[in-house]
This record gives sequence, structure tokens and C-alpha cells, in this order.
Amino acid sequence: MFQWEVVLVLAAFGQLVHATVPDFLAPDSDDVPGHVEQSAFLDELEQIVGPGHRKVAEFNLQGITAILRTTFVALPKTERGGLSASAARYTIHRYFIQRHGWQVKGLAPLGGSWLPSKPPLGMGNHLPPRLRDLFEERFNAENYDLNGIALITASIEALIHAEAVRRLHTAYQVLAIDTQADLTAQEAVDTICACITTGYNTSQIFAAQLESTRRAVTEAQQKVAPDLVVYKFADVAKILEVALQEIGHHVDEGYCQDMADKLVAMQEDSGRVKLADFYTSYLDKGVPYFQERPEYLRQSGALDESDPSVPRVIIPNYLVTPLNCQNVSSYYDLCCIDLCEDLFTELEMRLKAPQAKPAEILKILTTVPSAYVPAGRTWTDSLTKKLGEVAEHHGGEVPLHGRLFAQWMHFAYPFECPYPHLSGATRPQTKGEWFDETGMPSSA
Repeated sequence: MFQWEVVLVLAAFGQLVHATVPDFLAPDSDDVPGHVEQSAFLDELEQIVGPGHRKVAEFNLQGITAILRTTFVALPKTERGGLSASAARYTIHRYFIQRHGWQVKGLAPLGGSWLPSKPPLGMGNHLPPRLRDLFEERFNAENYDLNGIALITASIEALIHAEAVRRLHTAYQVLAIDTQADLTAQEAVDTICACITTGYNTSQIFAAQLESTRRAVTEAQQKVAPDLVVYKFADVAKILEVALQEIGHHVDEGYCQDMADKLVAMQEDSGRVKLADFYTSYLDKGVPYFQERPEYLRQSGALDESDPSVPRVIIPNYLVTPLNCQNVSSYYDLCCIDLCEDLFTELEMRLKAPQAKPAEILKILTTVPSAYVPAGRTWTDSLTKKLGEVAEHHGGEVPLHGRLFAQWMHFAYPFECPYPHLSGATRPQTKGEWFDETGMPSSA
């Protein structure tokens, strides 16, 4: 019973970050404070998620606020000192990616603007109606303070935690396990793995994804209850919670890293792979990835056709497209993490401002190793000149969250930083969404 095949059984019971550029450089004006009274908000949240999950939100709030503060400080502010809706959306998205590797549905724009099209903050129908109404009633949509952003973030975490417990109940039911039953450590791990992979697309599960999932669950079991002999439902639920907090990074370090390394080994220049070589790796070399048709890659923003005779796949753009996501929740997916996130985090932590002089940026980046560039790099005259031109265009300083700097980062870190297409120029879709719209498979 406790084998990976149960994924196929559970799939019947299972109920994306693209390279876009924040468009919140110009602070919005606002005359209304964005502060929300914390205790009253949590009382209302408790009515939605239950007292246990309210406690989760309350317990995590201080740590969440500390993590959010780094990005909050580094973004342009409204006249009231808070963040615009687009900046708040970006901040919460960054938190979930950095902390858990979760792509929360609706938070990251797919080929579009960071300005939310659906309140609150783009999450719209992805949230339960009562929680959506609570956010809209309690928060000023034009001025989000740090406390409010932290409350929204903690609420989403509590919602995800509650859903995980419900899914575990479903897994027990489908696997014909009584919730009062005692499980061995191996049975607990197998049950959790099956629970997590319920939503995985069984037509595109790769061994590396399953291995990463099992590794995350096993490590969580060792962290939470290494010496237990008998595992009650509450023990299994706690392991599941810890595993879900870390699984995004495990999948990224396994499946995504394997894809990235294979693409980098084929790359021709500037983080690009000839489309012909991309397909050859699958057809002739047995690589299990890299089958997508040109039309799908183009719409996803992963195809460079600046030379139409030699189209190339843009490595970081390909990695962060929805095609590499797996669903594990009604509220988030596991996707390949944008490797540029770590570089921006370093800049935000050290600069503590939304803009900086070129020399300051280069000094910081020189000391920071990336996935493919060691610390202590020497900057080419071309890159130094281009960064100076970005600063000159903006009056002497470089806006950290603007498209020109994102372009510069792409050429400075071609394997890590996606090329920033103009808002609306691309429209990434999952393979299922593509098929439903076009009637064609995404694979060539």
C-alpha cells in the first residue's frame, strides 16, 4: 500500500514566477493610514480557519515580520509610508519564495503587471470568500504597512496549514487507514509522500521530483520525531507541516537543479541554448526534459528569436515557466525558484533603499557568489558602462526594481536572472492550460 503508486490513486481525489518586472517605481499617493488592529483581525481570522490555525498565524507573526522587513524597507513608499498594492504583492510573493519555495497562486503575475487585476493583491478567487472579504474590509488597498502585510502573509500560511491537515485526512481515508491507527516511521513517511503528491500531474512526474519529495519528508521526520516508534495522526500531521515548509527548496535543488545543469552544459552564449541542441538532448541523448514546441516556448517568454535563423532557449526564463511547476495545494504550486532572488535579497539587505549608486551595487555583487558565478568576479568594461547608463537615465542612481536594472542583471548573470520582457509581451501557461486553449500538446 505504501508505495509511490498510490500517487496515481490519490490523484483522483486531488482538488506559477515568471520574469516580469515590478511596476511600482513611482510611489502612489495616499491619504489614509494602512494600519490594522492586530488582535481584532486575528479574532476574525479565527472564525475562518479555526482556533488552532489562528494560533499558528499568531505564533509565526513576529518571524514573518522580520523577514518581510528587508524587502519592505528597500521598496518605494506611498506618501503615508506604506507600500502600494503592487509593491505589497511583490513583497509577499518574495517571502513565500524565499522562505518556502511556494508559488502562491495569484501573487506572481504571469507575463503581466504586478498591479493586481483582482483584489486582494491578485489572489482573487484563489482565496476562500470569507478570507477575501476580510482582507478587502480590513486593508487599505492603496497603502499597506508592514504590520498589515505580515498579517496577510500569516493568514495565508495558516490557510495552507489548515488545508494540509484536511488533505492528510483524505489520504488516510483513500489509503483505508484509520486516523486512530498507529503507523511505523516508514508508513508515516509513505503516507505523507502520497498526500503531498496528490496534485502532481501524473503525466509529467520525473524521478527527481519524487526523490526530492521523499527526501524532504524523511528529513522532516528526522527533525520532528526521530525516536518515535509509533506515529499517531497528530505526529504525522506535524511532520507533514514541517515537510511542506521545506519541500519547495528540496524540489528546486533536485529536479530544477538537474535541468539547469543540463541546460548550462549545452549553452552557447549569454545563457542561451540553440533550439536544435535543446531538442537533440531529448531525442539523441535520453534527457527526459526539453520537448516543448517553439510556439509554447515563445508564449512563455523562453525563446530568443533575435536571430530568426537560430532561435535559442533562454535558460532562466525556461526554468521559471509554469511548465516546471507541480501542484501540491489549492493555494500554491512548487516551481523552479528564480535564482536571481538571492542576489536581490543581498542588495536589499545591504542597501536598505530602493535605489543606489552603481559603485555601491557593484561592490556588493562582487562579494556575493551566485549559483554559477563565484564571489570576487571582475566586472567587464561593458557591464560597468551599462550600469552607469541605467543610473544616468534615472538621475544618477539605479532603481533596484526597474526593468533596466533587471535587464542588466540578466546580462550580468545570464544563467540565474531571467530576461525581463515588457509587461504583456508574454503569457505563460501550464501545459494543461495551453492544450485547453490551443488543442495542441505543448511538446513538439
